[in-house]
Amino acid sequence: MASVIPDQSGMNFIAENTFHIEDSISYANIHDKGVRSVEFVRIKNDAMLLFIEAKSSFPNPNNPSEENSVKFQNEISEVCEKFKHSLNLFSSIRIGVTKETLPDDFIVPETVTLVFVLVVRNHELKWCKPIKGEIETMLPHYLKMIWNPTVLVINQEEAAEQGLIERHN
Repeated sequence: MASVIPDQSGMNFIAENTFHIEDSISYANIHDKGVRSVEFVRIKNDAMLLFIEAKSSFPNPNNPSEENSVKFQNEISEVCEKFKHSLNLFSSIRIGVTKETLPDDFIVPETVTLVFVLVVRNHELKWCKPIKGEIETMLPHYLKMIWNPTVLVINQEEAAEQGLIERHN
């Protein structure tokens, strides 16, 4: 049985080749200064660098009420901020700007595909596409041009099928 990162928004994520950026010393030193972080970073299939954010819920993108629209935009902004900040923090650790180093068992290949992953527990799959589109729209143009990230928004069933979480969640 693979090791897991327990109870991230009610899901147990598989912890193979994972860096717990949210628990890092570098993040601990700056999180109270407005810097946000995803739960963890994972290398998958020896070529994908995943920045994984887990949510137990997310506003329905198809609910047109003003209150829901405000909540939806706030959640999108928060997720985008976590992806941007985490990418910058990870990169600063990776190139040696901080005194912290990546764990010896976290192997980063020479070339990777960058993937920002949002997993929403118990979310309707049809709601994932509009959330993905909004995240892609809200990410800064410079970030998309420099890093060329893929955005993936999935629910826990899709996450289990893709080997990101245990099936028994």
